[in-house]
Amino acid sequence: QASPFAPALHPAGLGPRPPCAGPAAMQQLLGSLSSSAGTVRCAKHAGSWYEGDGAALREDVQQLLAAEWAEGAARDPRLKAVIAPHAGLRYSGAVAARVYACLDTNAIRRIFLIGPSHHAFIDGIGLPGEGVNAYATPLGDLPLDVDTLGELRRTGQFSAVPMRVDEAEHSLEMQLPFLAELLLHSPLRSGGPPAVLVPLLVGQVGPEDEARYGRLLAPYLEADGNLFVISSDFCHWGAQFGYTRTGRPELAETYRDGPYPENASIEGLDREGMALIAAQDAEGFRQYLVRDANTICGRHPILVLLETLRASRRELRVDFVKYAQSSAMPGMGPPTNSSVSYACACLTPTYVQSVPVRA
Repeated sequence: QASPFAPALHPAGLGPRPPCAGPAAMQQLLGSLSSSAGTVRCAKHAGSWYEGDGAALREDVQQLLAAEWAEGAARDPRLKAVIAPHAGLRYSGAVAARVYACLDTNAIRRIFLIGPSHHAFIDGIGLPGEGVNAYATPLGDLPLDVDTLGELRRTGQFSAVPMRVDEAEHSLEMQLPFLAELLLHSPLRSGGPPAVLVPLLVGQVGPEDEARYGRLLAPYLEADGNLFVISSDFCHWGAQFGYTRTGRPELAETYRDGPYPENASIEGLDREGMALIAAQDAEGFRQYLVRDANTICGRHPILVLLETLRASRRELRVDFVKYAQSSAMPGMGPPTNSSVSYACACLTPTYVQSVPVRA
């Protein structure tokens, strides 16, 4: 399938303002951007984790998507949720692109972005501050759904995430280059306003919390026009991460033959967890995490998703569609010091069912 972006690789006008992606000193000076309409979260990882220049970033994202379309990925208006990695674009972008190549932007009105807080304590799940109304990217600003965020705040179940914490966290931001390209610039869009974002940052939660949030979020997952994006990398392996347990190499599909002996064993460990997620077995996944302590940084967002599926009236199937490891990329050394796994999944209905769109 040919890339639909080929005619316009570098269009002019990539957004109303820069993404605060200049040198670090300038980022600190500027901070978040304010306007009469509200505050815009700056793209603090632009220029390091991915290109800060809009035209260069568009080219990177378009090439990643085009490669997946060429391999047979197709837009699916039934798509209800995805699991996607959040490492630097050069490491995990090819895996994330596989699920983003399946997005039908004409079928999506609202996107729930759910990722882990890597460094800051958050009580439960956090929402952006009340004044935040957009997330900036080098490709333009993505609007937040302030009405749905207000609805969630009024439940009293969510914390407020300070802007400095929001901007320092990368798990949600690393989904934005793909979303900005598809929602703001794709020639496949039929027009109208882009889908709006509902960012959720998962902090300190236990099984009871995950189940409670699952029940709260289930009606949103059921509604037509809503997409859930779960941000997670998988195993962080090697001396750098202090984790060297291994799984069953016979479970490996991508790296059964290496390039290094450890790759198959790491994949076997991940595949066990992926199978439990695909089976929507929240308890089994928790037991697996206790037993093997696999360093899946988005384990709690994934468990919130599994509890949402449990509480939902809409039956979905979970299909993992691509897997990779950083240590297996060309030019990388053996995973002894460091290897991070990336997996992505698509969630689609097991049968056709229509639930009214939440206005």
